Amino acid sequence: MPYAMGEYYEQVNDYDLEYQSQSEQDLPFWRELVMRYTPSQVLELACGSGRIGLELLHSPGSFVLEGLDLEQGMLDAYQRKLAREPEEIQQRVILHHGDMCDYDLEHKGQFDLIFLPFNSICHLYEIEQQLAAFRTTYEHLAPGGHFVVDTFLPDIDYLSDALNRPSTVYLEDEIESPDGDFTMLLYTTRKYDPHEQLQHITWTHEKFFETGENERYLSKLDMHLFFPRELQMLFISTGFSVEAIYGDYLWKPFGKGPRQIVVGRKPKNPS
Repeated sequence: MPYAMGEYYEQVNDYDLEYQSQSEQDLPFWRELVMRYTPSQVLELACGSGRIGLELLHSPGSFVLEGLDLEQGMLDAYQRKLAREPEEIQQRVILHHGDMCDYDLEHKGQFDLIFLPFNSICHLYEIEQQLAAFRTTYEHLAPGGHFVVDTFLPDIDYLSDALNRPSTVYLEDEIESPDGDFTMLLYTTRKYDPHEQLQHITWTHEKFFETGENERYLSKLDMHLFFPRELQMLFISTGFSVEAIYGDYLWKPFGKGPRQIVVGRKPKNPS
């Protein structure tokens, strides 16, 4: 079946504005992760426009960071931001246009750390896609390397609303532009398919400009919801051991927060 994804990420500037506050929550976690593992070769899957990656480059360490994304517009934005960084930072970044289900990079088998942050795994809709992404990632890791996946823990009350009241419109956020020239309101409607574990979201972005003009556009986004045992089984069935699971970005144990951040490890002596 066809899935809605691309159009939501085509408005790159609005996407960056919408999720700027997310950095306050998850960036400290990713910085700490890099400091704990001290990798030399890092790959970020679904790297987007560089919200996380560019900040990690200013963390301790001299690792090379590679990023892979399916949306070329996001990579173009990443590249524009990267061009404003010092030369020594630019030289540590390699960006790739590709699918996380099927990539074959030059440093295959050499990555110490591969991570898939902020719900991006939810764009792996079919079981075949999920297995392919995990197997490909396993092949790209060095022996003993880590694969870290971060996604939300499904909320039963939220899903009940999406299942039983799919026409309800929710105001998700109100955001001021950095220059103060417009205010953006974000609305959603949500529909949940329990058989496919699929959430269908329709976003309405409405901008009110200081000039008195306004602009509105709709975009659709489908997300596969991963329940905990399902996500853990993906790691185990593709050769990883599950080293840790955290419940939030403050390193709380799984079950003590709204997230499931799973740390998988490739064996040091893979069979």
